[in-house]
Amino acid sequence: MTKDDMPTQKNKYIYFAALIGFGFLWTGTAYIVQAYRLLQFLDGGTVNLLVCGVYYVCQAAGIGAVGFLFAKQPMIASGRALPFWASVITVVCAAAALFLSSIPIIITAGVLMNITIGVLSGCYLTRLATDIPQQRRGIVFGAAYAFGSIGTWLLSLPMDAKFLWNSYSFYAVAVLAAVSLILLRHLSPSPKQGNNLEQLSPGFGKKIIWLAAAVLFLLSLENTLGFSFPLKSASGSVYIEFTRAFYALGLIIAGLASDKNRRWGAICCLAALAFPFAALALGNSIVGETAMWMVAYLFLGFWSAYRILVFSDISSKRGLPGLAVAGLLVGRLGEAAGTLGASFLTGAPLIVASGVVFALVIALFFSLYQKIYSPTINAEEMEKQRLLEYASRFKLSPREQEIFSLIVQGMSNTEIAIALFITESTVKFHAGNIFKKTGLSSRSALIADFKLRNKS
Repeated sequence: MTKDDMPTQKNKYIYFAALIGFGFLWTGTAYIVQAYRLLQFLDGGTVNLLVCGVYYVCQAAGIGAVGFLFAKQPMIASGRALPFWASVITVVCAAAALFLSSIPIIITAGVLMNITIGVLSGCYLTRLATDIPQQRRGIVFGAAYAFGSIGTWLLSLPMDAKFLWNSYSFYAVAVLAAVSLILLRHLSPSPKQGNNLEQLSPGFGKKIIWLAAAVLFLLSLENTLGFSFPLKSASGSVYIEFTRAFYALGLIIAGLASDKNRRWGAICCLAALAFPFAALALGNSIVGETAMWMVAYLFLGFWSAYRILVFSDISSKRGLPGLAVAGLLVGRLGEAAGTLGASFLTGAPLIVASGVVFALVIALFFSLYQKIYSPTINAEEMEKQRLLEYASRFKLSPREQEIFSLIVQGMSNTEIAIALFITESTVKFHAGNIFKKTGLSSRSALIADFKLRNKS
């Protein structure tokens, strides 16, 4: 590795954020446009069942197919051909939905389009686990989805905020899809998982994976039930494109926070589930309820990041790229189940059912939290204490402590430079000071001395 690897690594983060972001922008726009097209022929309740029920199951099917393909044929799954043809089919289906007037054809096109949207989501989001290190995974995902969310909102503004209702919106979808395909040309096969594995916590087995899947399913179910509460006073001030602006901000914050500390990201994702209840209590205040829903969409960023990052991390740790999409898959199924539940339950029964699911989510969530994070918390805190004691013994500066902790992890100078966003020469300078202060002459001697003192 050379000094040129550092900007290359940064460019890689930007590339995947752009690839995922443009993919989310144009497929999300196509999804909304198709929903508006259905509203020209069907009542709102039927459209909701189709768009948030049947179509989410179709997306889950596409996501699952990609996960299976990554498990069996990773070179095919990580290549360009699959997302290319999925993109072409999605655009064709969007055209059929917008320019044809037959309801059966529009619905069929929507089914196929959402399967291919699921395929695209699976292809791109799996690359978070295979190509992006854990400490950058959150911000790459958050920035990508924030770009897509804010872009959809901006696209909705022309024609008195009715642009997405108009057939002209297809051309915007087509142009954005073309940009996405241009980015796809630079996609390289995913690296072998053996070169990008992270340390796996002892006992991290199938039971925890199934528990994580159950928690994410229930989180998505509860989210859909809760956000089906009647808006009352704020019904005229909150709409889907507008809320995406707040959702985008939440995604950025969630990405940064999750990369800094996965535990805080996990806890914050629960907060979004409580806001519908708070908004319900403020139903007589248009300002209060509107503000509550805006804050709720901010916190929804943590929920979206959490369901992607949990299985991205598990996938990378276990060396199973097919697992990376499991979070989004069970999330889509949970949203479909929530849509179905909300269509049959209204008023008090909906609120009671949502409260029961909320209580179940809390119980299972903290069981999962304890299994995933508690051993990590203890190990992390003990390691930090040992590093601090060693650094204090030799009076290392804050920057020297950062570099020392990464040296102990076995990282090279180039890898440390990339992780800290500094030059390799700066790393060498501080490493030299560390050697002088400790009286040691090599990295291996430094690591050995640190481990020896920990044992004593």
